[in-house]
Amino acid sequence: MPLPPSHSQTNLAFWIGGAAMALSGLFAAAAGMLQAGRRQTSRDELGFLTLWRPLLLHPARATMPAVLPMLETRHRLFFLKLWNQSMRNADAGAADGLAALARAVDCDRFCRRMLLRGERVERLLAALTLGQLRDHAAWDSLVNLTMSADGELSLQAFHAMLRIDAEAAASQSTPLLLARHDWPVAQLAAMLQPVQGAFMQPLVAALAETRAAHLPRALRLVEALRLPLPQAAVLPLLQEAHDTNVLLGALRLVRDVGLLPYARPHLRHDDWRVRVQAAKALGRVGEHADANRLIPLLGDAEWWVRYRAAQALAGMSFFSSAELELLRANLSDRYARDILGQVLAERQAA
Repeated sequence: MPLPPSHSQTNLAFWIGGAAMALSGLFAAAAGMLQAGRRQTSRDELGFLTLWRPLLLHPARATMPAVLPMLETRHRLFFLKLWNQSMRNADAGAADGLAALARAVDCDRFCRRMLLRGERVERLLAALTLGQLRDHAAWDSLVNLTMSADGELSLQAFHAMLRIDAEAAASQSTPLLLARHDWPVAQLAAMLQPVQGAFMQPLVAALAETRAAHLPRALRLVEALRLPLPQAAVLPLLQEAHDTNVLLGALRLVRDVGLLPYARPHLRHDDWRVRVQAAKALGRVGEHADANRLIPLLGDAEWWVRYRAAQALAGMSFFSSAELELLRANLSDRYARDILGQVLAERQAA
């Protein structure tokens, strides 16, 4: 027969039960407060949108209204979100009107303060806005922000600098964009595309001066921007590159027949990735005699080398489909025949 619980056990169970009920009550109260706060925020934002959306999204927004409502401090983030959304869809005339409206409510001033002392979201929105406003007064603060350990925040600051003064940003920040490996090359290329002319000279200079650790990144950026580099900038990298990644980047930039004598030797490189890029380079700018250099690669031990060599041959304008079929029929290597057949079939299906 089980013993009855002692008085101390009963008290303990009572206090545990009471504590659990109290905690449940606290959680329920916190959830209720959070939900009420969200409802209040939604109502507040709805009231803001009712007042400001017609001003920012009106078709005739290029002309600033004579009288503007007061922008309350608690509505500043709402304003920045809606204003930047409007700027994305604005033509040149409307953008000028939106910029004038933003300055009329002191947006440039409070954004400069946010940039220095705001929360992370506020600083991101402030950097975006100041870039859209071409606000030169924010330049030094933006430069400092590009040094931030926060990759997204520092990149947003750099993007703002590009909008304010691309030439100055290129002159001042090219070493930084090569050193900051947390700034994705694809994202950088999209930002730089509209102002790529400003970065031509700094990037060419960087190829000669940049430390080997940053050279592959510089070359990827040049490739992504499709900058027409002078032969003299690429040639030393093909001749002297000891780092495989540098050599790969240099081969991707071969778009000039004058560089062929320096690309051809890499068809025999030990690293199959280099042989792939050398084959692709010959496919872009190769001469008729380069076909004889590509044919042996159709039997390479690495599938990707065989495939790119076959693509290079099929892409040479001076070869007809009939000539390529004849070449395939005369190949003794089964793997070479198969890969050329695959590429020819892909070409016919395209």
